[in-house]
Amino acid sequence: MPARASTTNTSTQLDPSDVPAVGARELAVVLNILSAGRGILALRGRLGEGDLGRVEEAFWKLSSRHRTRKAAVLLRFRSLLDACQSRHLAVLLDQAGQEALQHALRAAATMRLNTKWGFNPHKLARAVREALAAGEGAVLAAA
Repeated sequence: MPARASTTNTSTQLDPSDVPAVGARELAVVLNILSAGRGILALRGRLGEGDLGRVEEAFWKLSSRHRTRKAAVLLRFRSLLDACQSRHLAVLLDQAGQEALQHALRAAATMRLNTKWGFNPHKLARAVREALAAGEGAVLAAA
């Protein structure tokens, strides 16, 4: 007997083993909601679930994207926050500040992300270092 075809639209499902790429500007929107004037410090401090919940709720209301896309943005942002606690990325953020942050957002938007393990902090830091060395200075517009 042939297998039944699935009626589920796979383009709207989130694969937890590899979260789809998003736009760096979408991550910047979440960062802007979180930072509220604190800038790079927002990524360096430990945030409680209540803080993150308020940020996610605000982004959910603000964004007009499909819920799968919003979920991907928020998963990538949470993983970026975790990666920013690593020594490698923390040093880059301290040394290069806003420029490193812009590159980290760009890398986090497209880099492979596994929801169980998060970003590989070494690969993320390497991507930021390489972008800094190459002088890639395209600044993300404030959303």
